[in-house]
Amino acid sequence: METAVLKLHCRDMKGIVYNVSRYLFECGANIINAEQHAEAIDNRFFMRVYFDCAGLNRTREEFHTGLARLADEFGMETHLSFSDRRKRMAVMVSKYDHCLYDLLLRHQYGEINADFALIVSNHRTLEPVAETFGVPFFYAPVTAETKDASENKALDLFQAHRVDFIVLARYMQILSETFISRYQHRIINVHHGLLPAFKGARPYHQAYEHGVKIIGATSHYATADLDMGPIIEQQTVRVDHTHSEETLVAMGRDIERNVLSAAVKAHADDRIMVYRRRTIVFR
Repeated sequence: METAVLKLHCRDMKGIVYNVSRYLFECGANIINAEQHAEAIDNRFFMRVYFDCAGLNRTREEFHTGLARLADEFGMETHLSFSDRRKRMAVMVSKYDHCLYDLLLRHQYGEINADFALIVSNHRTLEPVAETFGVPFFYAPVTAETKDASENKALDLFQAHRVDFIVLARYMQILSETFISRYQHRIINVHHGLLPAFKGARPYHQAYEHGVKIIGATSHYATADLDMGPIIEQQTVRVDHTHSEETLVAMGRDIERNVLSAAVKAHADDRIMVYRRRTIVFR
């Protein structure tokens, strides 16, 4: 089936759903699923439409042109993607392997609607894993002196492999603002803590010191403001005073895998919309 996803947001007003649905009907599209959300912040309206486009009665260029006219009429910001143009995903990783293994297995099982383009790492530790799964692996070591060169190498690789979005699967390096700006809202990070609490390094150890009763992990879009990007997914697990730091770390690995894969799936399926510091994640 040829399908497409239309995402849009604009000022909330009457007639948006009607006019969008009518336009798709006039173009020969068949709506499979439609979701909408009215946001109190700034009185915004968000909508995601998943539709069958096999019967379109006009070219895609003509479809885009008509959609642009509709967007101008309602002041909409729109994003349109077609199923025959799958996203290409790059993964950056250091030495921790649990998130990488999870993504590779889920991709192998067909759970992630994107192509695994390449893996870039500042260590060679996980190169055999990439070889096992048949994914190109590139080594880009990072030191204080080579950080800029390493980031430039990664960016060149992403361009050469036509990468659409990047997943930081426990990549233990802070990316520069220049790097992040090249892929705004297209770099998905996992933080081994329940943001906005316990930012930075060793969050499980911070949680242990504070005697928390819940630990969690967060997947979010990376921004120049460290660990403060729009949150996509969070999960938690209850703990108590009998759990050691090592136990918290072990429990956290499961949550990290789950939140990262959930965020990657949502991004690949075009189910996320970012507005200000918030995300709207359609299910």
